[in-house]
Amino acid sequence: MKLNFLKRSRVLLGFFFFIWYSTISFSQRVTPITEKGLDSLITNRDGNILLLNIWATWCEPCKEEFPDLIKLSSKYKKKNVQIIALSVDYPDEVNEKIIPFLDSLRVPFQIFVADFASQDSLINTLNREWSGAVPATFIFDKNGIQKKFLLGKQTYNQFTSVVDELLKKDKLIKKQYR
Repeated sequence: MKLNFLKRSRVLLGFFFFIWYSTISFSQRVTPITEKGLDSLITNRDGNILLLNIWATWCEPCKEEFPDLIKLSSKYKKKNVQIIALSVDYPDEVNEKIIPFLDSLRVPFQIFVADFASQDSLINTLNREWSGAVPATFIFDKNGIQKKFLLGKQTYNQFTSVVDELLKKDKLIKKQYR
């Protein structure tokens, strides 16, 4: 009888924890970023590779790519790789569109929303050859030098092959200077 009571108590406790946990809002913080802020983010790498993904809530391929970006952030969490996403939605759509999407996926990495004077300013800051189409991913080395530009929806394997290649090159350089 006592064992039955303990089993039921655990089940009820688990159920209430599940209900409580599912009501918690992840509430991702989305920060507006200007041209100057983006320049600083790219150049001040602090020894980390940067994978900068440009996306929008109205872009289906962008949203489909997010689970792979989340998986990447987990894989590279302790490997000097920073994953950051920059939304090109309007800054006044943060609460209405961006945060609900991010919360639904529990996105663990930093998110910015572009606050540029024009789309051309954003394009010119990142890569003059970029048309502005999304999704787009820019990968910078630890010195803030753009090493790769990926246009269109990418897969987890496509992302990892580029990042792993940069990490290997970085290790080779470190070995040469020891």
